Amino acid sequence: MKWSNRIQIVTGQNCVHIALHLLLIAVLVWGWKHQALVQVSTVLVAMYATVFIAMLLTQRIHRLRNVGDFLEDATTTYYFGAAMLVLFLISRVVYNPLLLGCLGVVMLAGPAMVSLLAKEPARRVQKKRS
Repeated sequence: MKWSNRIQIVTGQNCVHIALHLLLIAVLVWGWKHQALVQVSTVLVAMYATVFIAMLLTQRIHRLRNVGDFLEDATTTYYFGAAMLVLFLISRVVYNPLLLGCLGVVMLAGPAMVSLLAKEPARRVQKKRS
């Protein structure tokens, strides 16, 4: 068994995602240390939006389906972090804690509610008449 397969079995993430996690942590720490966290957060949210749009486009093209699946994994993995960065950026403009709390709940619970409500109903099996 290859070492990358062992890492994926143990962590549940492939090596590319682990490297991206480490890179994101390093970039956020760098931004914090240099008092540039707002600018770094803005760039990371813009990059997430770009990857999300690329995922939507590549999901529709049959030849790029593998790329689309990888981008879907990435956007799913980093949604929580992107939501927290957006909430941080909004908190720099809006100073109402109740509004920020409600926005945070909507951002985190919204996708789960949409996926539950958007499911197709189960098809009924029709009985054959003999």
